[in-house]
Amino acid sequence: MALGACLILGVLYALGGRRPVRLLDAPRHWNGRQWRATAFFIALSLVGVGLSGPVDALARASMATRTAQLIALLMVVAPLLVLGAPEARFRRLLVGRPRPPRRPLAIPILAFLLFNGAVLLAYLPAVYRATAGPGWPRQLGQLTMVGLAFFFWSQVIAQPPAHCRLSHMGRVVYLFLSSAQLRVLGVILGFASAAFYPVPLVDQQIAAGILMVPGVLTDLVVLTVCLYLWLGQDDRRPRELGRRLGVQRSMTHG
Repeated sequence: MALGACLILGVLYALGGRRPVRLLDAPRHWNGRQWRATAFFIALSLVGVGLSGPVDALARASMATRTAQLIALLMVVAPLLVLGAPEARFRRLLVGRPRPPRRPLAIPILAFLLFNGAVLLAYLPAVYRATAGPGWPRQLGQLTMVGLAFFFWSQVIAQPPAHCRLSHMGRVVYLFLSSAQLRVLGVILGFASAAFYPVPLVDQQIAAGILMVPGVLTDLVVLTVCLYLWLGQDDRRPRELGRRLGVQRSMTHG
Protein backbone atom coordinates (compact mmCIF):
# COMPACT_ATOMS: atom_id res chain seq x y z
CA MET A 1 0.00 0.00 0.00
CA ALA A 2 2.71 2.49 0.97
CA LEU A 3 4.88 1.71 -2.04
CA GLY A 4 1.92 2.06 -4.41
CA ALA A 5 0.95 5.41 -2.89
CA CYS A 6 4.55 6.66 -3.24
CA LEU A 7 4.70 5.62 -6.91
CA ILE A 8 1.41 7.37 -7.71
CA LEU A 9 2.45 10.56 -5.94
CA GLY A 10 5.85 10.50 -7.64
CA VAL A 11 4.31 10.19 -11.11
CA LEU A 12 1.77 12.95 -10.42
CA TYR A 13 4.48 15.22 -9.04
CA ALA A 14 6.64 14.70 -12.14
CA LEU A 15 3.71 15.28 -14.50
CA GLY A 16 2.67 18.44 -12.67
CA GLY A 17 6.16 19.89 -13.03
CA ARG A 18 6.56 19.34 -16.78
CA ARG A 19 7.86 22.26 -18.80
CA PRO A 20 7.97 22.88 -22.58
CA VAL A 21 10.74 21.04 -24.38
CA ARG A 22 13.64 23.30 -25.39
CA LEU A 23 15.51 22.73 -28.65
CA LEU A 24 18.63 24.47 -27.37
CA ASP A 25 20.20 23.23 -24.18
CA ALA A 26 20.05 25.82 -21.43
CA PRO A 27 22.91 26.08 -18.94
CA ARG A 28 22.34 23.58 -16.18
CA HIS A 29 22.43 24.74 -12.60
CA TRP A 30 20.59 23.88 -9.46
CA ASN A 31 17.84 26.25 -8.45
CA GLY A 32 15.00 26.20 -5.95
CA ARG A 33 12.87 24.06 -8.23
CA GLN A 34 15.46 21.25 -8.38
CA TRP A 35 16.06 21.39 -4.65
CA ARG A 36 12.33 21.13 -3.95
CA ALA A 37 11.97 18.16 -6.29
CA THR A 38 14.95 16.46 -4.63
CA ALA A 39 13.44 16.93 -1.18
CA PHE A 40 10.11 15.50 -2.34
CA PHE A 41 11.56 12.38 -3.94
CA ILE A 42 13.89 11.76 -0.98
CA ALA A 43 10.82 11.88 1.27
CA LEU A 44 8.93 9.43 -0.97
CA SER A 45 11.93 7.10 -0.94
CA LEU A 46 12.07 7.23 2.85
CA VAL A 47 8.36 6.40 3.06
CA GLY A 48 8.72 3.49 0.64
CA VAL A 49 11.73 2.05 2.46
CA GLY A 50 10.64 2.89 6.00
CA LEU A 51 7.22 1.27 5.61
CA SER A 52 8.41 -1.76 3.65
CA GLY A 53 7.88 -5.18 5.17
CA PRO A 54 11.41 -5.94 6.47
CA VAL A 55 12.02 -2.46 7.89
CA ASP A 56 8.56 -2.27 9.43
CA ALA A 57 9.09 -5.67 11.05
CA LEU A 58 12.23 -4.30 12.72
CA ALA A 59 10.28 -1.23 13.84
CA ARG A 60 7.60 -3.39 15.45
CA ALA A 61 10.19 -5.27 17.49
CA SER A 62 9.92 -2.80 20.37
CA MET A 63 8.04 0.31 21.39
CA ALA A 64 11.24 2.36 21.15
CA THR A 65 11.93 1.43 17.52
CA ARG A 66 8.26 1.89 16.67
CA THR A 67 8.34 5.38 18.16
CA ALA A 68 11.55 6.17 16.28
CA GLN A 69 9.85 5.13 13.03
CA LEU A 70 6.83 7.33 13.78
CA ILE A 71 9.00 10.33 14.68
CA ALA A 72 11.01 9.91 11.47
CA LEU A 73 7.80 9.96 9.44
CA LEU A 74 6.33 12.97 11.23
CA MET A 75 9.42 15.11 11.79
CA VAL A 76 11.66 14.26 8.81
CA VAL A 77 9.58 12.83 5.97
CA ALA A 78 6.59 15.17 6.26
CA PRO A 79 8.65 18.42 6.32
CA LEU A 80 10.61 17.19 3.28
CA LEU A 81 7.35 16.54 1.45
CA VAL A 82 6.21 20.09 2.21
CA LEU A 83 9.57 21.50 1.08
CA GLY A 84 8.89 19.81 -2.25
CA ALA A 85 5.90 22.16 -2.70
CA PRO A 86 3.66 19.52 -4.33
CA GLU A 87 0.35 21.41 -3.96
CA ALA A 88 1.03 23.72 -6.91
CA ARG A 89 1.98 20.79 -9.15
CA PHE A 90 -1.06 18.71 -8.23
CA ARG A 91 -3.32 21.72 -8.68
CA ARG A 92 -1.81 22.33 -12.11
CA LEU A 93 -2.84 18.82 -13.16
CA LEU A 94 -6.41 19.33 -11.92
CA VAL A 95 -7.27 22.91 -12.85
CA GLY A 96 -4.50 24.03 -15.20
CA ARG A 97 -2.50 27.10 -14.23
CA PRO A 98 -2.61 27.23 -10.42
CA ARG A 99 -3.37 30.30 -8.40
CA PRO A 100 -2.04 30.81 -4.89
CA PRO A 101 -4.80 29.46 -2.63
CA ARG A 102 -6.37 31.63 0.04
CA ARG A 103 -5.75 30.20 3.49
CA PRO A 104 -8.17 31.32 6.20
CA LEU A 105 -6.93 31.37 9.78
CA ALA A 106 -9.16 28.41 10.65
CA ILE A 107 -7.01 26.10 8.48
CA PRO A 108 -3.86 26.27 10.70
CA ILE A 109 -6.02 25.71 13.78
CA LEU A 110 -7.63 22.66 12.17
CA ALA A 111 -4.22 21.31 11.10
CA PHE A 112 -2.86 21.76 14.64
CA LEU A 113 -5.82 19.97 16.25
CA LEU A 114 -5.91 17.09 13.79
CA PHE A 115 -2.17 16.39 13.88
CA ASN A 116 -1.67 16.63 17.62
CA GLY A 117 -4.91 14.76 18.27
CA ALA A 118 -3.73 11.95 15.99
CA VAL A 119 -0.41 11.71 17.85
CA LEU A 120 -2.24 11.32 21.15
CA LEU A 121 -4.63 8.82 19.58
CA ALA A 122 -1.73 6.72 18.28
CA TYR A 123 -0.51 6.23 21.87
CA LEU A 124 -3.83 5.14 23.31
CA PRO A 125 -3.31 1.53 24.47
CA ALA A 126 -6.24 0.21 22.40
CA VAL A 127 -5.02 1.90 19.20
CA TYR A 128 -1.43 0.85 19.91
CA ARG A 129 -2.48 -2.81 20.17
CA ALA A 130 -4.72 -2.63 17.07
CA THR A 131 -1.82 -1.37 14.93
CA ALA A 132 0.88 -3.56 16.47
CA GLY A 133 0.79 -6.28 13.83
CA PRO A 134 1.40 -6.19 10.08
CA GLY A 135 -1.45 -5.60 7.68
CA TRP A 136 -3.53 -2.86 6.14
CA PRO A 137 -4.74 -1.27 9.43
CA ARG A 138 -1.15 -0.45 10.38
CA GLN A 139 -0.16 0.84 6.94
CA LEU A 140 -3.35 2.86 6.64
CA GLY A 141 -2.66 4.40 10.05
CA GLN A 142 0.93 5.23 9.08
CA LEU A 143 -0.07 6.87 5.79
CA THR A 144 -2.79 8.82 7.59
CA MET A 145 -0.25 10.11 10.09
CA VAL A 146 2.05 11.20 7.25
CA GLY A 147 -0.87 12.99 5.58
CA LEU A 148 -1.82 14.81 8.77
CA ALA A 149 1.83 15.69 9.40
CA PHE A 150 2.03 17.15 5.88
CA PHE A 151 -1.08 19.22 6.63
CA PHE A 152 0.53 20.37 9.89
CA TRP A 153 3.90 21.37 8.41
CA SER A 154 2.31 23.08 5.40
CA GLN A 155 1.08 25.77 7.79
CA VAL A 156 4.63 26.82 8.74
CA ILE A 157 6.64 25.96 5.60
CA ALA A 158 5.59 27.93 2.52
CA GLN A 159 4.90 26.13 -0.76
CA PRO A 160 5.60 28.57 -3.63
CA PRO A 161 3.70 30.37 -5.08
CA ALA A 162 1.48 30.22 -1.99
CA HIS A 163 2.36 31.92 1.28
CA CYS A 164 1.72 30.76 4.83
CA ARG A 165 -1.33 32.25 6.51
CA LEU A 166 0.43 32.43 9.86
CA SER A 167 2.83 35.24 10.66
CA HIS A 168 6.35 34.43 11.87
CA MET A 169 5.25 34.94 15.48
CA GLY A 170 2.16 32.80 14.84
CA ARG A 171 4.37 29.99 13.61
CA VAL A 172 6.54 30.26 16.71
CA VAL A 173 3.49 29.83 18.96
CA TYR A 174 2.12 27.06 16.72
CA LEU A 175 5.32 25.00 16.94
CA PHE A 176 5.94 25.74 20.60
CA LEU A 177 2.52 24.39 21.61
CA SER A 178 2.97 21.29 19.45
CA SER A 179 6.41 20.47 20.87
CA ALA A 180 5.05 21.09 24.38
CA GLN A 181 2.41 18.42 23.82
CA LEU A 182 5.05 15.89 22.75
CA ARG A 183 7.08 16.68 25.86
CA VAL A 184 4.05 16.23 28.11
CA LEU A 185 3.28 12.88 26.45
CA GLY A 186 6.91 11.85 26.93
CA VAL A 187 6.81 12.82 30.61
CA ILE A 188 3.64 10.77 31.16
CA LEU A 189 5.13 7.69 29.49
CA GLY A 190 8.61 8.10 30.96
CA PHE A 191 7.66 8.65 34.60
CA ALA A 192 4.83 6.10 34.78
CA SER A 193 5.27 3.48 37.48
CA ALA A 194 3.99 0.72 35.17
CA ALA A 195 3.86 0.12 31.44
CA PHE A 196 0.63 1.11 29.67
CA TYR A 197 1.32 -1.34 26.84
CA PRO A 198 2.34 -5.01 26.55
CA VAL A 199 6.02 -4.02 26.61
CA PRO A 200 8.68 -3.82 29.35
CA LEU A 201 8.65 -0.57 31.34
CA VAL A 202 12.21 0.27 30.23
CA ASP A 203 11.10 0.00 26.60
CA GLN A 204 8.31 2.50 27.29
CA GLN A 205 10.79 4.83 29.00
CA ILE A 206 13.18 4.74 26.02
CA ALA A 207 10.25 5.54 23.72
CA ALA A 208 9.41 8.49 25.98
CA GLY A 209 12.98 9.75 25.66
CA ILE A 210 12.70 9.58 21.86
CA LEU A 211 9.51 11.64 22.01
CA MET A 212 11.03 14.27 24.29
CA VAL A 213 14.38 14.78 22.51
CA PRO A 214 14.55 13.73 18.82
CA GLY A 215 10.80 14.17 18.57
CA VAL A 216 10.96 17.94 19.00
CA LEU A 217 14.24 18.69 17.18
CA THR A 218 12.53 19.61 13.91
CA ASP A 219 10.04 21.77 15.79
CA LEU A 220 12.89 23.59 17.49
CA VAL A 221 14.85 24.12 14.27
CA VAL A 222 11.89 25.55 12.34
CA LEU A 223 10.78 27.52 15.41
CA THR A 224 14.25 29.09 15.67
CA VAL A 225 14.20 30.04 11.98
CA CYS A 226 10.73 31.61 12.32
CA LEU A 227 11.82 33.50 15.44
CA TYR A 228 14.90 34.80 13.63
CA LEU A 229 12.81 35.95 10.67
CA TRP A 230 10.30 37.60 13.00
CA LEU A 231 13.02 39.54 14.82
CA GLY A 232 14.63 40.49 11.54
CA GLN A 233 11.29 41.70 10.25
CA ASP A 234 10.95 44.02 13.24
CA ASP A 235 14.48 45.36 12.60
CA ARG A 236 13.68 46.11 8.97
CA ARG A 237 10.53 48.10 9.68
CA PRO A 238 12.31 51.26 10.98
CA ARG A 239 14.64 51.18 7.97
CA GLU A 240 11.74 50.89 5.52
CA LEU A 241 9.91 53.69 7.32
CA GLY A 242 13.02 55.89 7.11
CA ARG A 243 13.38 55.19 3.41
CA ARG A 244 9.75 56.09 2.76
CA LEU A 245 10.09 59.33 4.71
CA GLY A 246 13.25 60.16 2.78
CA VAL A 247 11.50 59.57 -0.54
CA GLN A 248 8.56 61.72 0.52
CA ARG A 249 10.87 64.53 1.58
CA SER A 250 12.80 64.41 -1.68
CA MET A 251 9.57 64.52 -3.65
CA THR A 252 8.35 67.48 -1.57
CA HIS A 253 11.56 69.46 -2.02
CA GLY A 254 11.68 68.53 -5.69
